[in-house]
Amino acid sequence: MNRLQTLQKQKQFWMSVKRTLDKDAPMHTEEGFQYARVLTKLVLIELEIEEIEGKEKAARL
Repeated sequence: MNRLQTLQKQKQFWMSVKRTLDKDAPMHTEEGFQYARVLTKLVLIELEIEEIEGKEKAARL
């Protein structure tokens, strides 16, 4: 499986985790920290996906 497919699967997984967490949880609680960690992971995965797609697009030009 290539890196892009792996990242997309990870993104789907973390999106499902995000949906189960309470977005209104106070940051000083464990659930608030978990929500922040999940958002961070999602952002990093999305950035890597965009980077790979950008490189693939540039290679096609």
